[in-house]
Amino acid sequence: MRSLIEGRFGPPCLVLAALLVLCGVASATRPAPAPSAESATARRKVPVASVTAVCPAPGGTTVGAVTPPGGGPGVATLTGGGKTLATLTTSGTLLRKKVPAGAGPLLVSASGGMAAGLEVAQTRRETSGGQRGLAGVRCVEPAASTWLIGPGPAAADVTLHLANPDLARAVVEIMIYAGEGPVTGDGDVIVLEPGESRVIDLRERAPSPLVMAVEVRTAFGRVTAAARAVMRGGRGVDWLPVSAAPSTRVVVPGVPGGEGGRELLVASDAEADTLVEVRAITSDGAYVLKGRELVEVPAGSVATLDVSGGTSGRPSAFVLTADRPIVAGLVVTGTGKKKDVAFTAGAAPIDLGSVVADNRTGGKKSSRLLLTAPQAAGRVSVLVLPGEGKTPAPFEVEIAAARTKQFSLPKVDGAFAVVVLPLPGSGPVYGGRVMDERIKGGLALTAQPLAPARIWALVPPVVESFSAVLP
Repeated sequence: MRSLIEGRFGPPCLVLAALLVLCGVASATRPAPAPSAESATARRKVPVASVTAVCPAPGGTTVGAVTPPGGGPGVATLTGGGKTLATLTTSGTLLRKKVPAGAGPLLVSASGGMAAGLEVAQTRRETSGGQRGLAGVRCVEPAASTWLIGPGPAAADVTLHLANPDLARAVVEIMIYAGEGPVTGDGDVIVLEPGESRVIDLRERAPSPLVMAVEVRTAFGRVTAAARAVMRGGRGVDWLPVSAAPSTRVVVPGVPGGEGGRELLVASDAEADTLVEVRAITSDGAYVLKGRELVEVPAGSVATLDVSGGTSGRPSAFVLTADRPIVAGLVVTGTGKKKDVAFTAGAAPIDLGSVVADNRTGGKKSSRLLLTAPQAAGRVSVLVLPGEGKTPAPFEVEIAAARTKQFSLPKVDGAFAVVVLPLPGSGPVYGGRVMDERIKGGLALTAQPLAPARIWALVPPVVESFSAVLP
């Protein structure tokens, strides 16, 4: 038995001993100082070299695509129905493309210098009918988990748009949470082959919720997920923006001032009830809403809070602090005889900058940015990239600590993009863009929380470790 053990384990032991000797020699002949705690945890910024995004339902819309100035050689391609619809090869140039009605999802892919900062958005404008209003959405990249929060099928016709732009099959699970609790049922797992897309009427899966939170997650692969809500009774239409992942601290930026309804939605997938503190940050300061200091979210459900009068009609953001992870969003209802609706959601700070690819001003159209600095004062640079003509010089905007600042974007002929970059010494900044137009019957509007730009990727440090040699 002893000879058998020696025969089986003798050579591996010799190999292990040799490796240990080699490692010892290497350490002795190439001494290096131990990395500091700061260098061991600091992450490097590297330019994004490849981007893939999907515009969920571009038929009958205008799609805008742009890469901020300064990119090197590269190309961005817009593909639909297996055909190349447009290409973009020059950074700092806004591409506008009208997509025919009935077109399927639009795939946007970029590489090289055109990938860093590429941003794409679709906007649809209807002046009459059941879909009257402005409906805009940021074209989204594939992910393993996506959260969306907004009205449910009892209040709106809600369609979920899924697409798999990757080369591998995706196995998708849809989780729905309503005011009454989690909604479960058979057939919630979907398989999407490479290049496949699907539109799902959420009424078929959860017909009764007035409000809902939806998580689209994958057991394998990645998908893009977007949802459009057409409110019942002709009360407007818009897309639900992707919400920040569940966290115990959520910032909901980009809440416009003025009249109209404002309803905060808070969801939790926890198995126990969640207490949430709600704090508003307006142009006048930060405060806890009187009489609405705490919101209790029952286990696995969505809670609502009317905040229409909580900010006295001032531009604002809401900071939510909870004892368990939550997601949050907000419903904005416009004014007039015929109302429109817009949605914003929890967002990340724009530490790496942000790009909005579709903005319009002039005449009865208005676009404005709402920037919030919840902690230290913020300072950003704003660059306007017109579709035609000379690019104006960037301008700086300062946001006082614990304040929200709203400012109108300049009047530009035609649509334009905007690039927002934090300046050195700035505190964390959150933001949103609101675009509206006065059309017959009332104000049409759409909102978009500022998402971190795809300019840089944060890469963890590489440090010496024996884990590559020893298990």
